[in-house]
Order: sequence, then structure tokens, then C-alpha cells
Amino acid sequence: MSDPEDRLQYALAELDRHGRVSVQALAEHFQVSRETVRRDLKQLELEGHLRCIYGGGVKPRPNADEPIADRMRLNAREKARIGECAATLLRDNIKIFVDTGTTTLAFAKHLRNWPDITVYTNSLDIVALLADAGHPNLVAVGGDVRASYRAFMGPDPVDLVTRHLFDIAFVGIATVDSRFGFMDLGQDEANIRRALRKHSKQCVMLADSSKFGRQGSICTYEFRDVDILITDAPLKADFAAQMDQAQVKVLYA
Repeated sequence: MSDPEDRLQYALAELDRHGRVSVQALAEHFQVSRETVRRDLKQLELEGHLRCIYGGGVKPRPNADEPIADRMRLNAREKARIGECAATLLRDNIKIFVDTGTTTLAFAKHLRNWPDITVYTNSLDIVALLADAGHPNLVAVGGDVRASYRAFMGPDPVDLVTRHLFDIAFVGIATVDSRFGFMDLGQDEANIRRALRKHSKQCVMLADSSKFGRQGSICTYEFRDVDILITDAPLKADFAAQMDQAQVKVLYA
């Protein structure tokens, strides 16, 4: 049986050399199960050494959001479960806004089965997904294209949001801090999300567990600004207490 500390140190060394580590390669090197390696990588993620992605881990980028291709692989299974859970909140003949992000994209896949819902989004990927599916009530919220986010940003989407009232806004976030709340790394996405809070009857936050315990650079929402939080794992005690105090309904996918 390999020593856990040896595995962690070896994984960190491989991360320094290559910028990423593979679950399969580590499992073969130490002759342990892939589940054991995943637990090791999750521990390193909680300590801030890496970000878990599908099949392994990559170095974190603390001062910037990862490219969309990398973010698509981060906690892909968890995001799929969150998207499925969020879809249970849907009903016919409502108007919703779906924020840009990989977790909201996982949710948007379920909208192909809801042609009676009017969908507004600033996400290029969600527009492409639903347009390809022939969704009859899709509105692309245009603006300045931000390639790294694959989204329309800037003042135009904010202006459009302020001229509408949405039944539900499904939003994402960069990080969740127990002191500062829901946080972003860029001003553009924070501005859109704040406008959505003011112009939606219900705000639903989709955030996988890797977002918690990390700080961003912009305070976007206080906890009380969110009506429903959907995540994939039980919250730690400090976050659970904050959500309870703020009267946020928490759903676990």
C-alpha cells in the first residue's frame, strides 16, 4: 500500500513539471485505484494546489478565470447533476435568462425539451446549442464579444436586462466566500448578474462545490440576494449557517 503523503508529494512534483496531472497515470504509478487518486487530487484542490478537471488536475489560475475549454472539464459530472436538478424548476410559458458559464451550459441542455419557455442568454455556446436544436423562443442578448468567456458582455446586455422582467434568472459565479458572498473575477459578468437580480422574480445560483472557500476580486451578490442555490455536495458548517441565516433554499444535486 502506497503512503498517502508520498502520493501527494509526487502529484505536486508532476504538477510543477507538466502543469497538469492524470488520474490514470498516477493510479498506474502507485498501483492504486483511480478513486484513491481522485481523493488525493480533491485534497490538493481544497488546499489550493490545483483545480480538478475530468481525468486529472491542472494548476490553478488565482487571478483569472480559466479558458472555456479547461472550465468545461472542471467537475463535469457535478455540473451535469446540477443542471439536471435546475431543470426541475422549469415550467411551461415562463421567460428565463440563462447566464454564461459551463454549469449554466450543462443546465441549458435540458431546455431543448421546453419549447414553450422563452430563453434569453448572453452565452454564445447556449445560443448555438439551442439554435441547433431549433428552439422556437430563443433570444440572443448581444453586445461586445468576450472570447475567453464565449459570451456577449459590456453595457448592451445590461441595458437589455433592465428593460425586461424575467420569471427566473439562472446564474453562475466564479467563487463563493463565507465573508464576502458570491464573487466574480471580472466587472462585466458582475454587472450583468446584478442587473439580473433586480429584474428577475427568482434568482437561482448554480455553483459546484469547487467554487466554495475561494475569493474573487468583485463582490457580486450577498447571500441574501439568491433565492435558490444548487450545488453538488453538502456545504461546510460556515456556509450552511450563512445560507440558513440569509434564507437561501439549498438544493443538492
